[in-house]
Amino acid sequence: MPSGRLLEDSKDFLKKIGINVKEPANRELISYENGYTFYFPRAFDVPVYVENGVDIGICGSDVVLERNNEVYIPLELPFGKCRMSIILPENREISFQKMEGYKIATKYPEITKNFFSEKGLKVKILKLNGAVELAAKTGIADAIVDIVDTGNTIKANNLKEAYKIMDISAVLLVNRITQKTKFDFINDLINKAKNYKNGVKGH
Repeated sequence: MPSGRLLEDSKDFLKKIGINVKEPANRELISYENGYTFYFPRAFDVPVYVENGVDIGICGSDVVLERNNEVYIPLELPFGKCRMSIILPENREISFQKMEGYKIATKYPEITKNFFSEKGLKVKILKLNGAVELAAKTGIADAIVDIVDTGNTIKANNLKEAYKIMDISAVLLVNRITQKTKFDFINDLINKAKNYKNGVKGH
């Protein structure tokens, strides 16, 4: 289970397909309910757990692309919708094609590096773990690459969304061995998830 912004939507999604998630008590990180064991790492670590033995996980597609773990992704989920974008100070007008040599602050160095490399541009990437908006405000970075949802945070910091790199969604991850050894269980879960997703789209 991804801790943070996706947790409530993930719990709701699993409940809709017949799996009730019990959150751990106090500061514990594991819970048990109806034969299921639930783990609650940071969302950024979910693909690592799934690659290395946990059967199923949920996290954002941004995390999967950044971490590049060997996991099976059978389904995009109908929540966690946002986008990853290049963000600039609101008074700066420049296209990304002219960002050669720019310093880019981000929590997503691999995605950022790949994006600019594919465009044939060399940039310096500053890896940060939080509040990347501050890097643009203090001037240590020329631009930032980050997740944008409502856009309120960047507006509050006198920044603007200049270019969308990709759309983001929550995704279902499956351990590649589990996919084979527990095929019927996984297949049933995926079918229930698809039916729920289609139902959401139909509303």
